[in-house]
Amino acid sequence: MRVVDWFKRLFLRSTAQAENLSIEIDSIVEQFELVKEAKRLAKMGLPAFHEKKPTSLELNVVEHINQLREQAQRDYLRRTEDIQARVLSYELKHQSLQSDVLNAEFERQARKIMDEQGAWLKKLAYSAMTRFKELEAFKKKNGLEREANYPSTSGLVLRYSVLVFLVVVEGILNANFFAEGLSSGLIGGFVYAALLAAINVLGCFFLGKYALPWIVSKPAAGKVFGYVSLAFTACFMLMVAMSIGHIREQLMAASANPTRDAWELMQMHFWGLSDLVSWFLVAMSMGFGIASVFDGLTIDDMYPGYGAVVRRCNSTRDEFEAEFEDIREELEELKQEKLDLINHGFKTLHELIASLRKMVLEKEALQREFTDKLTQSEVVLYAVLRKFRMENEIARDDGLRPGYFDHLPALDPVSVPRITSDTEQALIAKLEQDIRVYENTVSDQREKVYNLYEQCISRLNHLKYH
Repeated sequence: MRVVDWFKRLFLRSTAQAENLSIEIDSIVEQFELVKEAKRLAKMGLPAFHEKKPTSLELNVVEHINQLREQAQRDYLRRTEDIQARVLSYELKHQSLQSDVLNAEFERQARKIMDEQGAWLKKLAYSAMTRFKELEAFKKKNGLEREANYPSTSGLVLRYSVLVFLVVVEGILNANFFAEGLSSGLIGGFVYAALLAAINVLGCFFLGKYALPWIVSKPAAGKVFGYVSLAFTACFMLMVAMSIGHIREQLMAASANPTRDAWELMQMHFWGLSDLVSWFLVAMSMGFGIASVFDGLTIDDMYPGYGAVVRRCNSTRDEFEAEFEDIREELEELKQEKLDLINHGFKTLHELIASLRKMVLEKEALQREFTDKLTQSEVVLYAVLRKFRMENEIARDDGLRPGYFDHLPALDPVSVPRITSDTEQALIAKLEQDIRVYENTVSDQREKVYNLYEQCISRLNHLKYH
């Protein structure tokens, strides 16, 4: 950790104060125990006065400082590459602000939207046109000039809710009457009543929805079917209502098979109800049947098939409109994005120039910093070895001084790549020129974006209105 701290203090600062440098020297001296080793070697008369090569300890110090110099060089190259990468990003950003590039990019993205979503929009337009022609043909064939009258989604839910309500209410009201003749009491009465109510209500509802509307149809065959359906509906309601009355009387008579006995009695004496309550059940069932028929009639347009044709036409039209609006909004957002780039072009260009000038200064400071580190490493080497040799000389008993103490070992050469700011200066010149051009062409750039946008919208409107 001391080595790391020393390296950070030495090589990650652009300048070094004298007191900091002495601390760094002391840390190396302490790390390699130079004073202790110098005295230990001195007691043994080492290094010998005739020695010509530095000790292994000194060579370790030299190797350590060489490694720090190489590490500083790698850091210098890495930071240089980072600066060049930023310069490249500025060049790309500058290119994206060119008027021709902006217009070309807007056209490319708009064409992509039109190609990808326009094909689907064409299919929707064709489908909507087909449905519209189908609707016009249907209205002409059936002599219809009015708009279709059918409930909305909420109204449709209400109609079906009424249908369920009728079944439940009729079942609850009839349950008390049927319970009088059943050993299972009210629960058994409700089961009987609910089953018969469902037959009555649902049967009348479907007849009112699918059969009775044919009365108002234009074809003669349809009208005949409608009147026949009307008679059948009246008979069905009466049949179900009388069945309910006869079944109730058979239940009161404790019949073993009330439905069979009621059917036999209906064949012999159809109107033969002997209890006023049974007649009341018949009237109530007829009332619920009529309400169900009315519910079925109003759940769609009275004219058979007209509501379905109109809904198909409206559905395809709404789908087309939704897709049309999605594409239009995407084009609008794209147009606004390009206009914002144009409107903020001045500010962006000035920001790029300021960033590039700052980067030039950063490059110069980086090179000075690296050069200072190399110089400092030589100073540190001199100071550290001088400390070792002085301590060794002082501690020697023979008073002899090794001859190589007068010479310092050389550090490995480290190249200092020269950084130029030619690229930045050239880009700054282009940006300054663009700023001058920008002032004269900004209106034209906006106009081109608007024209391209209008062309795309015209293509969309052609699909919508033709």
